[in-house]
Amino acid sequence: MKINKKLLIKFTILFALVNCSSNNQFVEIDYSKNANLITMEQKFYKSSGSGKLIAKGKNNFVSYFDFISTESSSSIVFRDFLRRKQFLVEIVDKNIRYHDMKNRKDIDIESFNNFFPIATRMDANTYKKLMWGVPDVFSGMDLSTKKEFLVSTKLISVDDRNLINELIFSFNNNKQEYKLLFLDRKFLDKE
Repeated sequence: MKINKKLLIKFTILFALVNCSSNNQFVEIDYSKNANLITMEQKFYKSSGSGKLIAKGKNNFVSYFDFISTESSSSIVFRDFLRRKQFLVEIVDKNIRYHDMKNRKDIDIESFNNFFPIATRMDANTYKKLMWGVPDVFSGMDLSTKKEFLVSTKLISVDDRNLINELIFSFNNNKQEYKLLFLDRKFLDKE
């Protein structure tokens, strides 16, 4: 049996393309398993962990962060690429304090917003939900905000609970992007 060389080459190329293509399978999400802040705080004393903020576009940088959150207080420390402390976001009850750790002074929200432009849209509860991994963190967001940027979310299932693993904020028709990637998150059980 004679095999057409052109047909064999086309088949080989097609086979290679199919096998080399990425496997982007979508997984159906059971939203009833999404983490809930009230339920999480009943079971756990605190949430802590680390991650990184990646900016791409006009502003390009990587900032690592560490966080800890309890029922009444939370804090996030952002570090520069050399892991030097850069900014502190401290939340006690509903009050938020922004601190420039390099210059050792408190700053206003507008100054912090220059570093992370979504800051003016985040309240104490939003920060807390992020640290606990609650997927509905932006569900109550003002509709006018949605016209300024898009938010996309990736979830991870841990102990049969859906938690936020990655958030991407896209500004100016995707010309500027800020990605919050959670590298690890730990919960301390109440005793």
